[in-house]
Amino acid sequence: MTDQSFTPLPDTSPDASDIIGPDPSSDKPHVRFVEVSTLSGSATLFGNSQAMGNDADTALFLGLRERADVIVVGSGTVSIEDYGGAQPTKERPTPAPIAVVTNSFNVDPQSKFVTEAITPPFVIANDKSMNSPEYAEKREALKQAGVEFINSGTGSANEIVQALSAKGLNKIVCEGGPGLFGLFIADHAVDQMYLTLDPKLTGNVERTLVSDKAISAIGGSSEGTIDFTLEKVAVDTDSTVFLRYAVVPTT
Repeated sequence: MTDQSFTPLPDTSPDASDIIGPDPSSDKPHVRFVEVSTLSGSATLFGNSQAMGNDADTALFLGLRERADVIVVGSGTVSIEDYGGAQPTKERPTPAPIAVVTNSFNVDPQSKFVTEAITPPFVIANDKSMNSPEYAEKREALKQAGVEFINSGTGSANEIVQALSAKGLNKIVCEGGPGLFGLFIADHAVDQMYLTLDPKLTGNVERTLVSDKAISAIGGSSEGTIDFTLEKVAVDTDSTVFLRYAVVPTT
């Protein structure tokens, strides 16, 4: 007996541009989350996300970077995923800078994140850390390596967004990790979310998509929710699912 409600898999992979959708206006801040997850809700497999997703997911990831003014990421993710600098493309010969959020300046000046950067990277830190003698040596080493600093005030997501916007960087792509996502969710500082579901079921969740670590560190609250509306669903030939959500407008 055939299940008539079953939707067969497509013969071709979805187009990344179609999943991404229209570009936001550059007149005001617009934050896009980019996440990948197993069906169990784990953001990593075997320590990082490299075993997750597929070619279409890579095209989506690079396409969002290509459309960004700035790419925001936590220092833990830079280390876990062994980040390098964003690379140029035909459409974007000068790639967007990557901005690492870290209040301990936990970025190695000799890492490929710094040394391979085509566009000088940023380090975003709160005012207390920016002026702390404890981190003076780290700040100087990063400065000498060509890293630029952005002061985020108390370190809230809204202040991070405002500081980036003051530099004309309004199209913001946030690549995580969990603490940074939690920080932005706490401030409702997100406009769209791109979630790739990798069709793997795991027996445990190595790394959650969101945590309250960063918001707790600055004394904030992780209570509250954000309502999203589904904008796009795309399915790949290997059962990977791509979801695009937008925040429900407030009335």
